[in-house]
Order: sequence, then C-alpha cells, then structure tokens
Amino acid sequence: MRKPAMTPLPPAVPPQLDAMLQALEQALPALVASHPAPGDFWNAFMQRLDDIEACAPPELDLTPRLNAMLAPHGMRIALAD
Repeated sequence: MRKPAMTPLPPAVPPQLDAMLQALEQALPALVASHPAPGDFWNAFMQRLDDIEACAPPELDLTPRLNAMLAPHGMRIALAD
C-alpha cells in the first residue's frame, strides 16, 4: 500500500515545521477516530496545532496545508473575514 503524499509547503518552510505538519497529518486518522464528537476533535486538533503555529514564521499561512490534510476527513478550517 502506497503512503499518501503529504501536502507540500513553500520551499522557505523550515524542515522542523514541515516534519511537525507531516506528523499531524499522519496522526489525523487516529485523532478523528478517538474524538468522534466534533468539539472534542477540534479541541485535540487545536492543542496539537498550537505547538506547530508557535514554530511557524508569522507571515506563513498554514490554512491551505491544514485544509488539504483535513479534507479527506470531511473537515476544514474556516477562514475569518
């Protein structure tokens, strides 16, 4: 079975950040399964995301990458107006 391709980030993304995002993406199926209630899932997801965002340069928008990894699970992060 082929491993699914990770959603790419722009080349300027630090390798540590990319590795953290890949780990989150790989953990999503288990995270979704262990938190079937939407509120519980989002709390768990956002806790993991806090550490990732702390490592991200402020000008880097992670939303497209996050939405790409959430899409197979029927979820996405809404953009604020």
